[in-house]
This record gives sequence, C-alpha cells and structure tokens, in this order.
Amino acid sequence: MVTFLSTSVSNMNTAIVSGASGAVGRVVTERFLKGAWRVYALTRRAESAQGLSQNLSQYGQRLHVVVCDIANPSSVHNFLTTSQLHQCHAVVHCAGGIRAGTLIEETSPEVVQAMLEINYLTAYNLLRATLPLLKSSGGAVVTIAATSALRAEMKKSAYAASKAALIALTQATAHEGKQYGVRANCIIPSIIDTPANREWGTPEQVVHWVRLEHIAEAVWMLCTDAGQGISGALLPMTGTM
Repeated sequence: MVTFLSTSVSNMNTAIVSGASGAVGRVVTERFLKGAWRVYALTRRAESAQGLSQNLSQYGQRLHVVVCDIANPSSVHNFLTTSQLHQCHAVVHCAGGIRAGTLIEETSPEVVQAMLEINYLTAYNLLRATLPLLKSSGGAVVTIAATSALRAEMKKSAYAASKAALIALTQATAHEGKQYGVRANCIIPSIIDTPANREWGTPEQVVHWVRLEHIAEAVWMLCTDAGQGISGALLPMTGTM
C-alpha cells in the first residue's frame, strides 16, 4: 500500500527518509524540511502517516508522507512508480528495531529473522530501488546502526549481527557508488534519548545519551555540501557516555 498525503513540488533537492514516524526519523524529516528540501517520509502504518502529516503540516507541499512497507520490495517499487521520482539527492534509512535480552542459545531463529528483516533487508530493498536515482544526481546515503555492531554486548547477538550487516551494506554502497559521485555513510549511536528509552532510563543516565537533534544535524551535514568528500565512514555518536 502506498498513500500520498500531499502534492508535488519541483525544482528542489529531494530526500527519502525511512522510518519517518519514529523518534529519529521524525527529527531527520523535519531537519530536511527546515533546510528547504522536499521529503518523502516513509512509514509502515497508515495511522503513523496521518499523525506525521498533521504534526508537520506547516511544511505544506514539500512534505510527502507515504505508507510503504520497505520490508516488501513490491511496496517500495509501487512507491517509486506512483511518486514518479526522476531524481533523489539523499536516502536516509532510519527504520529499524531491537529485540534483545536473551543469550545466543536462547535466541530463536524467528528473532534472528525479524532482526535481519527490520534492520538489514529494509535497507537493502530501499537502496536497491533508489540507487539508480542517486547515481543520476550524485546523491548521499546515510544509515543508522548501533555501537553493539562494533563492540560485543551481552544478549544482543541477533540485533548486533543485523546492524553489522547494515554497516557492510552501507560501505558496499560507498564503493559501488564512488564512480557516480554517490556518498554513503553510517552513523553509529550509543543509547539515543528517545521517549521509549526514557521509560527505563534514570535522569542521571539520560543526560549522557545521544540527543535526537544531534543525530539530525549529523545526517544533514553528510547529505549536503558540508559532507562532500566523506564516504564509507562510520561516525560514532556516543553523547557523553
């Protein structure tokens, strides 16, 4: 299912943001809108799309909120066909999730498959479909991984492996896109200061976490002229932890 909640605006840079209704995706979407870009904000559920459209309604026709299941290649294809995009200048993959808390021998194959789907296959499907557009514009890709992909942590094996696969995909994109001027970089945050994480974090812990607006500014930098020449990089963002 693909639903558009606004009309087209031409002659401006265009970004596609996945997971746009999530905590990170929402602030990234708004950062690009503030920077006068057109944004296709992808979200999996219709109710999330409606809420996002209402919350960012002040940006008018530059915001396109799209219901699109990026775990499904056909849904991604339908989105691009319906949108009639001919160019894209940035793809920011904010979609993802975590299921953790078990040792390796306690982790079911279903959990492993779920983590690979939401953290890796979604990015693969999106990049596979949008790279031809990025190559025509010399655009940028930014993905969001996690420190557990680089540093072993207890009871996060499936999650860490899926984020490590996302890092490898991003760096492969940087290599394959080089001759077309496509840049691809991966942000590696520790704990992000989100409403969901605040439910379990103490005030003493929260103050050291990565702030959402800092991630959005890093994404913006990597996708604009300020990030020219940066590709294949892993950018750690650990707050003050």
